[in-house]
Amino acid sequence: MSILEPLSIECTSHSEAQTQRLGMRLGTVLPRHAIVALQGPLGAGKTSFARGIGIGWGADQILRSPTFTFIQAHHRSQDNAVLYHIDLYRVESDADLLTLGLEDALSDEDGIAIIEWPERIADLIPPDAIYVRFAITDETHRQLKIATQDTHTWQVLLKFRKLAFGV
Repeated sequence: MSILEPLSIECTSHSEAQTQRLGMRLGTVLPRHAIVALQGPLGAGKTSFARGIGIGWGADQILRSPTFTFIQAHHRSQDNAVLYHIDLYRVESDADLLTLGLEDALSDEDGIAIIEWPERIADLIPPDAIYVRFAITDETHRQLKIATQDTHTWQVLLKFRKLAFGV
């Protein structure tokens, strides 16, 4: 783990299971109305990380890739909050975006949203979002950069860092 830029944490995951565990740690500290934007190439671990967030957050169902449905809503029975798992990989046009109901998912004050391929809606992502950038370094290793532009959200990432790395 290293901290190279302000308001960011960098680490290396050595396996898909470890990527999921990192997501779990983040999921346990996410506040209501958090938005997590996952960036990286196909096969980089975005869905594994999202699945971990769902487990840590307490979703009633295991997250699966919503590639063909674009948005999947996962509930948490303890308080009926909703985690929106959004995958924009197959979005082909701005017209597609208008029919998805993104505004509802991104404005739900009690829920959280995880967005794969967020660059397709960059203008809709608020400045307090958490960005997780994935880079493939080899067959099993991934470099993750977890960052925000917001000092309040940075406090959430500091809790994550303590939980995940003990520092």
